Amino acid sequence: MKKISGIGLLIMLALQPLAAQIEVQLPKSTEEVAFGVTDAAWIERMMPTVAGVAIDPSDNLTEQSVKPYMMPVRKLGPKGSALSYALATCLEFYINLNNNYKDNLSPDFIALNLQNSGKPVNLEEACRFLADAGTVSAAIMPYDANSIPNAVYATQKYQINNYLHIFRATTKGRQRVFEAKKALMRGNPVLIELEAGPSIQNLVRTGVWQPGKDHSVAYPLIVVGYDEVEQMFEVMSSWGSSWGQSGYLQIRYDDFGEYAKNGYVLVPKL
Repeated sequence: MKKISGIGLLIMLALQPLAAQIEVQLPKSTEEVAFGVTDAAWIERMMPTVAGVAIDPSDNLTEQSVKPYMMPVRKLGPKGSALSYALATCLEFYINLNNNYKDNLSPDFIALNLQNSGKPVNLEEACRFLADAGTVSAAIMPYDANSIPNAVYATQKYQINNYLHIFRATTKGRQRVFEAKKALMRGNPVLIELEAGPSIQNLVRTGVWQPGKDHSVAYPLIVVGYDEVEQMFEVMSSWGSSWGQSGYLQIRYDDFGEYAKNGYVLVPKL
């Protein structure tokens, strides 16, 4: 796997033109494609390719990871939404690369705005909000905020153009693995909904997920890498650094193909 140190990453970003860091083939008209892209041809066209992070499939690399480019694992507050935390984490990945600095984005700005408008905090509504309004820096609205401060109305917003639904519950297991790997090859974190029981939230000093009998809840997790030798994905959560192994967990390809029911990639507005 091509790993880059923090200093090496900063040097690499400084040498690259900012506009060339993330390449996305957007449609000429918003009428050409629906919001929430499911068509395979459009997914192929609109999948972001992150320069310096993406790998060439012809290299036959056995590993790929966007983990070195992600901000540290955060801990979901008692009132927070795991989905909004996962979405903010994915979006800030692109924002930080494109602007050549590190910043956390506010997940609670997304969740509280939806709750205040009476809308459910689900993936489609949250992504529509990110497209229409965006979110703000966590320096303006910190994690686990109880209310929306007035300062958010006069600050920069970070938005998406669309999101790609790269696999779903009807997708065959092997195809789910393939689509997640393909997105990672292009340098993208993948937000998944993993069916599991409540005990998954309490895993400590655990390296590999062992599915139990209870798969009653779809938990949002972020796929940050894969290992072809071990036949595993690595995921991060919003349950803090004490979860799994320092906030990360490995999932076998076979288990991923069975229990990862939906997979998404954000198309950032840069």
